[in-house]
Amino acid sequence: MLIELIVPKIFYYPNSMKLNVKITLLLILIKIFNHKVFIDNHLSLITMGNKETIPGFRSFLYRSGNVYNWLSERIHDQQKKYSLIAALIGNNSQKVLDLPCGTGFLARYLHPSTYYTGFDLNYKFLKKIKTDQRKGRINLKNVVLKPTNILDFGKYPKEKQDVVVLCDILHHIYPNHIELVETVKKFADKVILCEPVAIKPDGMSGCDFLTNSVLKITKYFPERVIKFLDFLFADNDGINSYENRSCWNHDDKSLKELYSDLGFNKIYCVLDDYIGVWEN
Repeated sequence: MLIELIVPKIFYYPNSMKLNVKITLLLILIKIFNHKVFIDNHLSLITMGNKETIPGFRSFLYRSGNVYNWLSERIHDQQKKYSLIAALIGNNSQKVLDLPCGTGFLARYLHPSTYYTGFDLNYKFLKKIKTDQRKGRINLKNVVLKPTNILDFGKYPKEKQDVVVLCDILHHIYPNHIELVETVKKFADKVILCEPVAIKPDGMSGCDFLTNSVLKITKYFPERVIKFLDFLFADNDGINSYENRSCWNHDDKSLKELYSDLGFNKIYCVLDDYIGVWEN
C-alpha cells in the first residue's frame, strides 16, 4: 500500500520535525486512506524513550478555547443555557463539580460565593478558564481545576458536592454514560444534566442564519466526508471515537425518556438542548 511506504518516511525525515506534527500527519493519512497501517508499530518508532503520554489528535475546534467558544455561541444559546443551569444551582455558597468543565462557560454565571471544581483533560481549556478568571470574566474566588478523566471516580472530591453538572458530555462517552450518571449521584445532592438532541451538523439549529445554513448543507455530504470533517474541524476531542459518538442517536422524545429513566424528572428545553435535574 502507498500509505505504508509514506508513513515510515514521515517519522525518519526530517529529524527536526516536531513530534506532534508527525503524529498529526500520520492520523490524517490514516483517515484519508481509511487504513490502520499498523499504527502501534509506527507510533513506537517515535515514542521510544519519550516518557510523556501522547494524546490523540484533537480537531482544531478543541485546540483553542477562543475558537471553541466562538463556534459554540453560534450553535448553542450559551447565555440562556448556562444562565438557567446557574439558576438551578442557586445563589448560596454551593460546592459545584463541573464534569467536564470545558472552557468554563458555566463558571461565568455562578454566584461569586460558589466553590467551583472543574475536571477536564484539555489543558488549553483549563488555561482559558484561568485567563478568564484573571481578566474578570469569571467572578469566582474559589476555583480548583484538575486535568482529570471524569471516569476516574477515585479522584472525585472526598467531600460531598452540593451539585454536579454534566453538560454536553454523555454523547462523548457513550456507552459509559449510564455508569457516569449513576456514579455521580453518589457524590452530590443534586445532579444537573444537559445534552443536545442532535450531535451531527445536519440536525443542529444554529443561532444565526449563516451558521444554520452551513449546518443544513452538510446533510448532502456522504458519511465519509462528515467523518473527515469531524476529525479535523468539529467534535473530535482526541479521546472518544467518532464511531462511539455516532451511536448517540436521539430525538426530542427519546432524549426526554432517557432523562426520565435516569431519574431526571424536571426537564427544561433551550433551543436544541435539554436540561434535566435529579435531586437526592
